[in-house]
Amino acid sequence: MAKDRQIRIVHGSFGRATLHRISGPLVAHAHAEFHLIFKIGGTDATFRIDGEPVTLTDDCALLVNPWSTHAKTAQDGSPSLLLALLLEPEWLGRTLGIDNPASGLRFAETLVRMEADTIASLSALGACLARDLADDSAIGSPDCEAAVAEVARKVSASHLQRRSMTEVLASTRPLDYRIKRATEYIRSHAGENPNVETVASAVGMSRSRLFHQFKACMGISPQQYLDWIRIGIATRLLAERHASIGDVAHQLGFSAQGHFTRFFVQHLGLSPSEFRRTGMPGGAQAD
Repeated sequence: MAKDRQIRIVHGSFGRATLHRISGPLVAHAHAEFHLIFKIGGTDATFRIDGEPVTLTDDCALLVNPWSTHAKTAQDGSPSLLLALLLEPEWLGRTLGIDNPASGLRFAETLVRMEADTIASLSALGACLARDLADDSAIGSPDCEAAVAEVARKVSASHLQRRSMTEVLASTRPLDYRIKRATEYIRSHAGENPNVETVASAVGMSRSRLFHQFKACMGISPQQYLDWIRIGIATRLLAERHASIGDVAHQLGFSAQGHFTRFFVQHLGLSPSEFRRTGMPGGAQAD
């Protein structure tokens, strides 16, 4: 099935690179990483970035900043072949020689047209990822890591802005110690899948107050933050191979493995078994 859908996942110091065919939707979500998405085949894909619709075509790149809410809409007809890079801010900063990348760097535009040299670098990366879809190795080779870095540099040179400290401070969201406590509570209780009422009670706020203040401070909802934490735990556990998919579902508080699978597909566009089969050394463990 993974081969039929042409799924390829590679992990590295940069984060994660995913090449796969997809036609279904992805729910609105956000995360701490920079997200670069390219279409290298199939049908044009439509996304919503912070509520605004954008259509990804062959000669464009979709550039998503950390904590920017984004979703993919369902499409009719043939699927899209997408190459997505989830880049750690610290890695991007080191690659570009820039300090404090998580706050000091921002893509000025969401949908940009790629230059010819960027397209050439993207083609080289796509060839590296697709070279052998049957290869069990999920750790990026030096060539693959270098190809990711080259794409990141080419895109960043034209579209990534380095903000001054004045600009960073001017755009900084308000701080609230209760929201900091809320994020800590969500992190430490992610396996219990707490609802907003539970988190609000733990930090001494009403549900509505927590929701609005969390959005003001973090830019996303408490549920989206919890989903990001849970997806991170799920991908780590699946890659480590120590637990079956059913065990991972249980550790994350899902009452049934099917509910976990649905949650995973809604966020990543592939099932936990496909992620494990194509995104880790040694192939799949029996689940």
